[in-house]
Amino acid sequence: MSWEKYKLIGLDSNIFSYQFHKQPIFGPIAKEIFDAISLNELHAITSIITLTEILSVKAPLIKLKQLEKQFSETPNLSVIEVTYEIAQEAAKIRRKYGFRLPDAIQIATAKLSKAKAFITNDNRLKTYKGLKVILLSEIE
Repeated sequence: MSWEKYKLIGLDSNIFSYQFHKQPIFGPIAKEIFDAISLNELHAITSIITLTEILSVKAPLIKLKQLEKQFSETPNLSVIEVTYEIAQEAAKIRRKYGFRLPDAIQIATAKLSKAKAFITNDNRLKTYKGLKVILLSEIE
């Protein structure tokens, strides 16, 4: 996919999971995104919620430390704390769309960070109209 028109994207937690766990179906597409980020063709943002979600898997401590290291060392990635403004925007999104709290925070973070798109594999989030939402299955 050509990323030139996006420059800054929001990444959902599941994209990190596919990349870090080398998931067989979506891992290769996630790798393409992370390669573009590593090559400085693309910058990404995600909420600190992503760290919570990727470290919530049942795994040995050594594996969790490895996941945390991979996350923290992702180049050209800004990890955004949940601010008062993000919390307010997430609440609006939850009221209007009924998304789960982590999803609403992720989208609010991307929107308020001026991301051009939000990449996810959660089809429910496609209903959001305040930001272009791209599913992994839509990436060629």
